[in-house]
Amino acid sequence: MHETLKFKHCALYWLAAFLLLVTAVIAYYPGLHGPFMFDDIPNIVSNAALRLANLSPHELLRAAFSSQSGLLYRPISMLSFAFNLYFFGNNSFSFKLTNLFIHLVNALLILWLTRRLLLNCRRRYQFEWQDNSINWASPLIAAAWALHPLNLEPVLFIVQRMTELAALFTLAGLIAYIYGRERMQAGKTGWPLVWILTPILGVIGLLCKEDAALLPLYLLVIEWLIFGFRNGHHKISKNILLFYAGGLILPGILGLVFLLTHPGYFLGGYAGRDFTLPQRLLTEFRVVFLYIQWTFIPDIRQLALYHDDLTVSTGLLTPVTTLLSLLVLAGMLTLAWWQRKKRPLLSLGILFFFAGQMMESTVLPLELAFEHRNYLPDFGLLLALFSLLLLPVSGGKRRARMSLRWIVAIVTLPVLFSATLLRAYEWRSYLTFAYYEVQHHPESERALYVLGQTYSNLALSGEIKNPAIAFQTLERAAAISSNIMPDVAMMMVSAKLKLPVNPAWQKHAETLLLAHPVTVRDTTSLASLVDCLPMDCGTLAPTADSLIKTAFQSSQKHHPSPDLWAIYGNYLTFTGHPLVEVIAAMRQTVKLAPRVPIYRISLTKGLIMAGEFDAAEEQISQLSRLNRLGNLDLEIKILEANLAAGRAEATKKKQPAG
Repeated sequence: MHETLKFKHCALYWLAAFLLLVTAVIAYYPGLHGPFMFDDIPNIVSNAALRLANLSPHELLRAAFSSQSGLLYRPISMLSFAFNLYFFGNNSFSFKLTNLFIHLVNALLILWLTRRLLLNCRRRYQFEWQDNSINWASPLIAAAWALHPLNLEPVLFIVQRMTELAALFTLAGLIAYIYGRERMQAGKTGWPLVWILTPILGVIGLLCKEDAALLPLYLLVIEWLIFGFRNGHHKISKNILLFYAGGLILPGILGLVFLLTHPGYFLGGYAGRDFTLPQRLLTEFRVVFLYIQWTFIPDIRQLALYHDDLTVSTGLLTPVTTLLSLLVLAGMLTLAWWQRKKRPLLSLGILFFFAGQMMESTVLPLELAFEHRNYLPDFGLLLALFSLLLLPVSGGKRRARMSLRWIVAIVTLPVLFSATLLRAYEWRSYLTFAYYEVQHHPESERALYVLGQTYSNLALSGEIKNPAIAFQTLERAAAISSNIMPDVAMMMVSAKLKLPVNPAWQKHAETLLLAHPVTVRDTTSLASLVDCLPMDCGTLAPTADSLIKTAFQSSQKHHPSPDLWAIYGNYLTFTGHPLVEVIAAMRQTVKLAPRVPIYRISLTKGLIMAGEFDAAEEQISQLSRLNRLGNLDLEIKILEANLAAGRAEATKKKQPAG
């Protein structure tokens, strides 16, 4: 009879896991047909290196290291994109479906991890949790994570597969470590799982995205609250202490020393931001509080891809929510310490969440808020919440309330499912996405710009006859923008539609360029304007000239921009200036960014055209030094062929006729 019940409970456990996966597929399905968006374009669609000619090692390496993102270039993530293109073509559905598959694998790993945490927590603290309670609590917690709308962005925003893959190998590392520690505490051999497999999985995660560097912090939280740094004889394990000394403390010290001796390596990015390091740190108190709020109260009217309408904190009381958020976060950490023995899963969940925010919500000069930063950390908050609802810490009257708590937990799942389904529906097309982004965040300049850009594309394609709505939306964006993107967009749309260009747009753009350091969004706009000159925007050549000169004037007050010199070189080319002027601009670009291959490639092409063959050969030699694992082989081969052809043609011209 006991074996029959055990089999029945096991079958129900796996049935619950299967229903979890099916429900997640249904929730995300409306968004799978959505298009490539934003960062997907440069990283995937326009990245020629991802288009594999074959599966040779050379082609694979070239694709894997085709990104400039992160310290390690995220080769595994880039290779996954290349495989998508190779086997399924340039189809956004296949990319999003792959992302969903990875999300489902992660959900199963979350399920697996949760069950091991609950079992080991029961064993250490001698809680009276029944197997049946653990077998049902684990799928409920995993389902809450898999269906949570806060985790939608890494699934439907294709390029955020990097976040998913980093989470996958981080979860695998956590599970390997837990199994190893279980074996060690049982007097069995577990060190290969702890000392070999866990670090290997962590390194693989790092090659997906740098978020996996947080694996040691997650492990430390689990070790402290679940295993207590003890061996099978209930004594402090020196091997485990050595593991953390070598895997966490020593790298942390080395990283801190490097940061202090090379502050510009990490912090130089603040030069292009409209906030300082102290302002970012203050603002992140409020941002992390928002992450917690969105986890517990997932109101999709607050969720969005862009949160640039967030006010920057300039002091603890400006705004006052900065101090209030700090007090809440400090209170949560205090609660975690206070409840570490009575409710260890509550403490573990809180600390797990904070560990997950230690990289992207601290000193690095990143955007202030992105929802995908919670993809793995919010598991900690859900674990904390559901452990309070589903697992009693003692008997007595509390047991009588458990049925109500289970009902509350179960009812939470359809709420999360509905919210994710609605968000996925919003992501089903570019227009619906842009429209709902503005509905949720009407003061977001980026959301307004994207919607205005979408209306503009519809007007240019003839799908809408009156472009007024596009200009009205872009003007709303320009009114609150600190960059020139909305103004330049209105100029380009007007030129393409053969409409008059409002001089106020240029004047406003020039005012913005002089008021702030030139940002990436500014140079992106200028590059688009210049690239449009030989096609549909020829009438905007004087405007482009004026804006570029204004940008140079601004950069002299702040910092030189290699991108600006590259844009200027293209402008000179498209407007018929002498080749010597174009080459001079290209030389400035290479001087300011000597390790960016695309700039040297452009300079080399110009030198070959000008007949400066020795100088071109030197640039090819410099490119060879930058040729990381053959990623520039094709470009170098083409340049060498062009150089040889140029020299042959020059020699032919020198030969006497007849």
